[in-house]
Amino acid sequence: MASTRSSVLENTTDREILVTRVFTAPRAKVWAAWVDPWQITQWWGPKGFTITMSEMDPRPGGRWCLVMHGPDGTHYPNDCVYTEVIPQQRLAYRLSGGKAGAPLEHFETVTAFEDDADGTRVTIRTVFDSPEARDRNVREYNSIEAAQQMFQRLQAHLVQSHSPIRTPSDKAGHGLCITRTFNAPRELVWRAWTDPEMAKHWSGPRQFPACHVELGKKPGDRWRICLRGCPPGTDTPVDLWQGGILREIVPPERLIYTYAWDRRSAVGLPEDGDPHETLITVLFEEHDGKTTMHFHQALFATAAERDGHNGGWSSSFERLADLIHSLSPQEQS
Repeated sequence: MASTRSSVLENTTDREILVTRVFTAPRAKVWAAWVDPWQITQWWGPKGFTITMSEMDPRPGGRWCLVMHGPDGTHYPNDCVYTEVIPQQRLAYRLSGGKAGAPLEHFETVTAFEDDADGTRVTIRTVFDSPEARDRNVREYNSIEAAQQMFQRLQAHLVQSHSPIRTPSDKAGHGLCITRTFNAPRELVWRAWTDPEMAKHWSGPRQFPACHVELGKKPGDRWRICLRGCPPGTDTPVDLWQGGILREIVPPERLIYTYAWDRRSAVGLPEDGDPHETLITVLFEEHDGKTTMHFHQALFATAAERDGHNGGWSSSFERLADLIHSLSPQEQS
């Protein structure tokens, strides 16, 4: 990732929030947790929050777009533009966002990463337009306590994480992250992913539902799915084959597998010799009878290809929610 000079923030003590913590992890690992699209979905936000991320391009001028979901169902859209990115040293962005329907909050955040005898010291400096804007943010969003809770979540992630994702710095923005919560136990959502008959009922977007599903059962097994539908503006159905290899399967917690189209040209992508392969990681967490699914796919050759997959997967997950909702209590057990 390239870097550039951010705006100089001087004499801002009366309109800034400053929080710092030492994490018991090397600086490279802490940095990766901030710029890996999958990892940041695991810990960003106060306790009980989840996020849905549509874009993350950590380079000067790149955007980071996400929606934070509070435990009470409130949504907090945020649109950030990176102003400075110095790997393992400094990360800065301008943010516009806040509670859905409320006046927008605007501020600039600079995060510094430094070696410490006990690991890595992270310091976040958030500067507002005025002291009044800072005080309002603290009062309405409890932002100082929220930052401390987020730091606690990050420390737990650094200790417990076994993330298989490694994000090359030159393509860190071309990963797709989707988080969905289903009103169903984890075992059921797991079955919907791993039972071929159930998977056939939701795999593929609405305009291209699956007509054939083969799923593996152990690492090394191949999987294949065929989607069938009519391209926009035509009434002639076509078959779109996709497949890959299972890398890891840990019921009912984790699925990791490779993914590639049989023919990229069939979906409007260039045929560049070898099939372009991505890696998909799906994690399942259960809380109070509901299941939160964290989906990550990377790395895409272009942002446009990632965005195309975002539309397809989002439609598929709507179909998955519909399937779960249609099942009777007996079928769910």
